[in-house]
Order: sequence, then structure tokens, then C-alpha cells
Amino acid sequence: MGCGDGGDADSGGSTDASETSGPSASATTTTATTTTASTTTATTSTTTASMTDDTGTTDVDPTEVDTTGDPGECLEATLLWSEDFETGDYSRWTSMTYDGDWNGGLCHDNGFSSEQSVSPGSSHRSEVTCESDMDVHRGYGGLQFEGDAVVPAYTNQGEGIEAPFGVVNTFWSRVDAPYAFENGRWFSFWTVNDACDYSSNVLTLGLENAENVLTPAHVLNNGGTVDFDPNAPAFPIGVFARITIYVNYYDGVLHVWQDGASVVHATFDRPGTDLCQWHWGLYASGDNTDVVLWEDDNSLWKLEEAWSDFTVEPWIGETVAACSG
Repeated sequence: MGCGDGGDADSGGSTDASETSGPSASATTTTATTTTASTTTATTSTTTASMTDDTGTTDVDPTEVDTTGDPGECLEATLLWSEDFETGDYSRWTSMTYDGDWNGGLCHDNGFSSEQSVSPGSSHRSEVTCESDMDVHRGYGGLQFEGDAVVPAYTNQGEGIEAPFGVVNTFWSRVDAPYAFENGRWFSFWTVNDACDYSSNVLTLGLENAENVLTPAHVLNNGGTVDFDPNAPAFPIGVFARITIYVNYYDGVLHVWQDGASVVHATFDRPGTDLCQWHWGLYASGDNTDVVLWEDDNSLWKLEEAWSDFTVEPWIGETVAACSG
């Protein structure tokens, strides 16, 4: 998996994943309730990236892509899961851990932190401190779903979230690194898989080019498309940024916003329509030597009606109200 487009699958839950990494064939560019999520604002980046089309992507405007439906003043959506990292434990996670002991803890660590946060006073911090003796670094928390419910322990079987109108995931991340993620060095924030047994190719989102633009992976090399917004912002280093992802396995659509700005629109093809396995955290190529990641205020919403305007970030519970019933 990871931010490279050379890998295929993640097998066996979040604690023993087997993933192949590699550079993406993308542009050198940049439980269930109806309550609302609560976050505060964070610093945004105004840096823009120049787009090229010599590696399989195009400079079309992804906001021209429409879906059916017309949400009204509020959006019908169900909150499936959220994490604010205020409990001091991993009880909300299927993994029940962030894999701090992966590979014997060599060159990486993670845990709860009050050093940086979005709201109110705690976040999760992960770090890489030296080059891995393997091809990747891992350290992340994972969820497996059975229908709309998070399962308490991995089974790697069953059926995940059935979401004909898609799922919206919003989370905050801050990355500190003294170098660019480029020339085969990559960093991944996010992974999802339709197959509970990881027999399908994952979708991931991360950083892999000098312009530092959020880039989906395992898309182009599996027959999909990746179209960056002409004004896609770079991901800022050293401050929190909000990432919102719309993903719909029925339509094969992925769209990403950063601090409200449209970044990239992707189409993909997978055998399943459910969303079963998820994970977030510090997953990176083994040649990384000095990275710190903070995470905060993560929410996962199942849409009960179509989202039709990709020019607007569906930050549910904040800029977009969730209908109460």
C-alpha cells in the first residue's frame, strides 16, 4: 500500500500488514449516531503547486465532475466513528494499538501528546528517527467494520460499510520533516480497502513529490484516473492542516480537500462496493529518517444522500450541518 502506486495489497489487519511500496505513476505535482463532530480551525497553507501532465495525469478541473442528488440546508449523514485522542488509550480502535512495537520499535515510536493539538488539549504523535532495516516504516491505528459497526478485534472477513452515497472522512494532521518526499521517498496518511481480507488493492493518500501535494496512490496503476485541481495547495510543513476525503466504492470516486480547498479528484475500479479496512498514521518508505506526525479530531461519516458539489468541502458538523433525523 502506501503512497506509492507500485504496491497491491495490505494483508492481515493493521498489525501485520504486507505492503509493497514504490513511486506513484501520478503527476509530479503537487456505535452509529447522528451527532456532529467538533473541531477548531487550524493554520492553512496558501502555497500553490504547478501541474504537469507528462506522467499520466491531466490539468482538468476536478470540480467539473458531478454526482446526482441535491443536498438541502443540511446533509443526511450518520457519524460512524470519531477519535479526538483525549481518552489516553486506543479503546476506539479495532487495532487497540498504534503498532509502536512493530519491528521491535526500531527507528519509530508513537503515543499521546499534549505538545501539539487542534482540540482541546491532546493529539497523537508518531515519529521516525532513522532509516528502517526494512522497506517501510509502520506505526498506525486501524479499524475493521462489519456493516456500520467497528469490530472489537480483527477477523479479516465479513462485509464492511455499505455506502451507495459514499463516506466522508475528515481529520487533522501536522507533519514535520527537514526534507522533501520525492525520488522514491514517500509518506502516507490514510488507507482504505473494500475487502476485509485485503484481497483487493488498497487506496492510499500521502506525499511523494517535491511540491508536497496530497496524492492518491494505487489508482493509475490499477486503471484509474488522477486529476489535480489547477490551484491545488501544497501540504504545509510544521502546522496542522485539515484533510477531508470523499470516497465512494459504488461510483469509484475519490475526492480530497485540504483546509477547504479542492486538491484532487480520482476515479478507480475495485471488485467490491463496501468499505471494510481503514487505517491512519505514520506509514512511510524505509528511507525516511526524520519525520514527526501529529493527528487529531478524526471523524467518519456515512452519507445518506448524494454529495453533488465537489467545489465545496463536506466538513460535516462544521461548515455543513448534519440533519438531525
